[in-house]
Amino acid sequence: MKKCILNYKLHNKLININFPVLASVIVLIIGILTLFINPIIGMADNGGFYKVINQNGLYNLNENNNEVFLGYFIKNYGICKYNNDYENLGISTQSIFIKTAIFLDMFFTKDYILDIRFMAAIFLIIQSIGIYLLVKTLINKVHNIKDKLIITLIVILILCDTGYMAYYNSFYSEGVEISCFLLSIGLLMYMIEFNKFTWYNIIFFAISSFLFFGTKEQLIPIGIFISFIFIVIGSYKNNIAIKVLSIILSIVFIISSIVFYNSNQGNLKYTNRYHAMNRGILLNQNDADDILKYFKINPQYSLLKETNFFEEIKLLNPYDEFLIDEYYNRFPLNKILEYYITNPGMFFNMLNIGFDNSYSIRPQVIGNYEKVQNKAFGEKSYFFALWSTFKEKFIPKNILVTIITISIYLYISISRFIRGKKFNDNKLVFKEEAYFYIFLTGLSQIIISIINVGDADLSKHVFMYNMAFDLIFIYMISLFLESKNGKS
Repeated sequence: MKKCILNYKLHNKLININFPVLASVIVLIIGILTLFINPIIGMADNGGFYKVINQNGLYNLNENNNEVFLGYFIKNYGICKYNNDYENLGISTQSIFIKTAIFLDMFFTKDYILDIRFMAAIFLIIQSIGIYLLVKTLINKVHNIKDKLIITLIVILILCDTGYMAYYNSFYSEGVEISCFLLSIGLLMYMIEFNKFTWYNIIFFAISSFLFFGTKEQLIPIGIFISFIFIVIGSYKNNIAIKVLSIILSIVFIISSIVFYNSNQGNLKYTNRYHAMNRGILLNQNDADDILKYFKINPQYSLLKETNFFEEIKLLNPYDEFLIDEYYNRFPLNKILEYYITNPGMFFNMLNIGFDNSYSIRPQVIGNYEKVQNKAFGEKSYFFALWSTFKEKFIPKNILVTIITISIYLYISISRFIRGKKFNDNKLVFKEEAYFYIFLTGLSQIIISIINVGDADLSKHVFMYNMAFDLIFIYMISLFLESKNGKS
């Protein structure tokens, strides 16, 4: 009796709560505490920021870079007062956010110093909107108030983890990926769940998806996946205007994928190709000479096996022009694919390495604190990091566990998809197709990373698998709680 009274009182307290708004507010509170209030949390530079900041009119104010690289997060960057002659190495939508942050900083301070938190604020606002929409859709068919609260808290616990949020105070592209992917998925699920396929919702989904997949070369194939989503939207609705808009946007994303790919084939082409061979195909191989003969490459290059393009002490200069014909051009992408297809055992071993690294949200060697905080070099913050810590320490890291996990998801998803087809439930069918898009987005990053760069900096390259895993995990929990009410 006493338990019933307590449940009744709890129900009365929760019944008037707007859970999507609550989630959005908590996101902002956690984000402010993490990113804006001392000790400020961010991500240390791994040595690659210069490529991003220089071509966006910024420069590093720190005179002793080697003292902070990897270990300490840097908050302030100089803004170039004059023309920036730095070579543009490719197109990235990340520049939109950097230049917007510069504009906002200059508008408020006019001191020619960018406080990176202006950019973090943009990402945080986008994330809060995305989580609002996501929670709204996940709890729509959950009628038990306590279950709605559980879903809301799980979304916050997982997606507001410091392992994710710390990227907002950095120039890693993951900051754009996290916020824009969450917004795009939130918009897509909102349109499906509430049948809100209006032209402006579709446009907003297109913009957020464009900002997401245009951040870096590795995500470019996802533009093709998104184009199929627009085709499904067009077939889902009978409205002629929506059909035409969806077809146009589908074509736009295919063309954009081609443009992004062609624009990013600069120096990175050889960097990635170097790693694809020496940190991929030749990794842990005892017959390196024979493998190189397959590619018609001089066996002497087997000395480069398992080396990194950016090593301080190099056996040869990887930028030398003679390497282009003698080395790099001997194993283009199609040749690498051909080799893995004809050697599936080797590809499976690389997949195992990929999945070993795919549950770590936080790079092992990158610190989160500013140097002024007097923390140890490379120390990480565990302010709100329960989920990332759990994944790191307790989820088994091997391909067998991953195959089992994927099989469970696919069984549930395909069963629901078939049920939707059987009963002409278009909403259920489209919802499963949308989550399959999320699944493909994550899985593709494992495969693309292995083919493109081997195991070089793999935990960052397979980052989107983490997000896809987390979103599908949240979805599975919501389905379980729906089924308790007989509404699945």
